[in-house]
Amino acid sequence: MTGADRGSYDMCPTITIGTLHVSTYWVVYGLAILVGGMLVFHRFVRAGISPQVATWGVLLIVWGGLAGAFLFKGLVFLIQNLILTGEVSWAGGSAFMGALAGAVIALVVFFRRQGISLGRAFDLWIVPIPLGQAIGRLGCLAAGCCYGAPTDSPIGMYLPGDGEWAVRYPTQLMSSLADILIFYALVAVERYGLRRGRESWPFPGFIFLSYTSLYTLKRFTVEFFRGNSPPPLIGPLNVTHLLAAAGFLVSVGLIVWNLRRTAVRHRAT
Repeated sequence: MTGADRGSYDMCPTITIGTLHVSTYWVVYGLAILVGGMLVFHRFVRAGISPQVATWGVLLIVWGGLAGAFLFKGLVFLIQNLILTGEVSWAGGSAFMGALAGAVIALVVFFRRQGISLGRAFDLWIVPIPLGQAIGRLGCLAAGCCYGAPTDSPIGMYLPGDGEWAVRYPTQLMSSLADILIFYALVAVERYGLRRGRESWPFPGFIFLSYTSLYTLKRFTVEFFRGNSPPPLIGPLNVTHLLAAAGFLVSVGLIVWNLRRTAVRHRAT
């Protein structure tokens, strides 16, 4: 059956209730933000942050994340197009790496002004994020975006992509599953630290840096299976690969540096 026979190139583009038509993507996207935001607020308050400060923190995560998502996507396209063609142009869309960067910048400014430890605050914030991502990727599946390349692999699914239905890598589901595994890994690390009697183990910010390491590694890997990836810049690597690799190296480098600093501090006491 062709895309024309199905009447749409999307899996489930809209939810129709009477005369009301709502984009499935934005419904699921909103659900992901709601679930993630509620969990972050609960964790902030449970850790002793006042409800007012916690509310502002969650709002800044959402606002900073949305701004970063759309700006990042446009800037990446601009840089990529400038390198490949020498032309300056802007494209719409959003990217989670930009959302993460935007939320980080907003929270650094806010929590510094509140006198709250950044490492501890970031550990509290980041744990629910991959759960929200896992939900959000289902919106991508419904909308037919972030699709995989055609494949003969046994894991292939008949899915739309750029106006064509084909057996593709289910990259949306692959990302969603990986996000769930990352979520459980972060919860396990946090609970292990609490059993040792420490809220931030082995140092404040470890859970956040663990997340960024795992997320960028996942993003780097899944990019090889995407069907709408940017053109290569260095060998088989495109701009997304390079950004994810840079994020991974920085995160791992900071983990190693902080572990060494913590070990030196313990030996000195």
